[in-house]
Amino acid sequence: MTSRIDNHTLSQLISGQVSAKDYVSFSPTDWTLLLQLAKHEGVGPLLYWRFSKSGKFSSLPDDVRDSLRAMYIGTWIYNQRIFKELEILTRVFSQADIPVVVLKGACFMLTIYPDIGLRPMGDLDILVPKTRLAEAVQIAKTLGYQDMLPDASPGLRDLLNHEICLQRTGKNPITLELHHSLVADKSFIYAVPVDWFWSQTELIGGSSRKKFKNLLMLSPVAQILFSAAHTMLQHGGRNTPLRWYYDLDQLIHFYADRMEWDLLLSQAQEFEWNSALDAALSQSCACFSTPIPEYVRACLSERSDRHQKLVALLKLKPATHTLEERQKFLSLNGYGRFRFVAALLAPSPAYMRWRYQLKTSWMLPVYYFIRWGGILKDAFHTLLHFLKRPLTNRH
Repeated sequence: MTSRIDNHTLSQLISGQVSAKDYVSFSPTDWTLLLQLAKHEGVGPLLYWRFSKSGKFSSLPDDVRDSLRAMYIGTWIYNQRIFKELEILTRVFSQADIPVVVLKGACFMLTIYPDIGLRPMGDLDILVPKTRLAEAVQIAKTLGYQDMLPDASPGLRDLLNHEICLQRTGKNPITLELHHSLVADKSFIYAVPVDWFWSQTELIGGSSRKKFKNLLMLSPVAQILFSAAHTMLQHGGRNTPLRWYYDLDQLIHFYADRMEWDLLLSQAQEFEWNSALDAALSQSCACFSTPIPEYVRACLSERSDRHQKLVALLKLKPATHTLEERQKFLSLNGYGRFRFVAALLAPSPAYMRWRYQLKTSWMLPVYYFIRWGGILKDAFHTLLHFLKRPLTNRH
């Protein structure tokens, strides 16, 4: 018997579109699948909150209640640590006169979500001016953060990454991403200047303003545009958890009286992010019935841009690792593609030692051959995949 548990069911549950009579007949298998899916999609705490608010939480099976409660509590504790860290970073950066814009999950939790335990976060993302990035990195390092990821090729990270990823290890590890640009840097074909986003900043709203003095956030329009491009271009639709679409839905609900739809449309057209915005908002509507004006949806569906094929490609799950790398390759400009392939075939010794956890350098030549063998093997599987496709299409 086919299970009824899927993303559609999950999205209806967390948005309150499913009544108690619809889930009271769930089998133990259904509940197990629902919990697994909720955890995978990053909406377990939202599911806990929705059941609690409905007054039906006590009617759930004991193990389901325990699992949902654990997801919420774990998220609440971790997010508390994130916000404590953000408070420290905001203070020291302010003392150094470095502007800070809080991004993504941390910003959403401080503004559009009613409870800090509802939205899991993997790391803390902040934007600083590129001219102050080196100084910001040094300040973070004085607070115990370290650059843990070696460069696959000298200068490659500066070429391809729009952020510096730092980690603080120990009892309470935290990952900090210091962005100097948004979505992508200049080596990506869909990169845009960050200046417009800086012109769309404002002080963090609500009760957070007293606690996080001088902390900035993006305007509602800028947040939606950034979220859509981050979802559909940087990560690709296939890698998008349900909670990212819920973020979009909540942004539009929370800032309904401030939504400048014409500005959103004009800026998406200028950036050539129409296709990414259309794909993200369409999915948000499909999942949560997000209230988007008809003229906005119609306008986006009628437009096209040079990234339309890439957005469609990034929705597909690649059959092999080679095809996955091809998607990254197609996202880059000419020089970026050259450096990307060179680093893929001949990464730096430091990267090889990190990637394969090598204790000594004398094994390096062996692991280069192992790496090349793996690439050739996957390329062979990719070739077989393409050869089988015509046969499959005949049936």
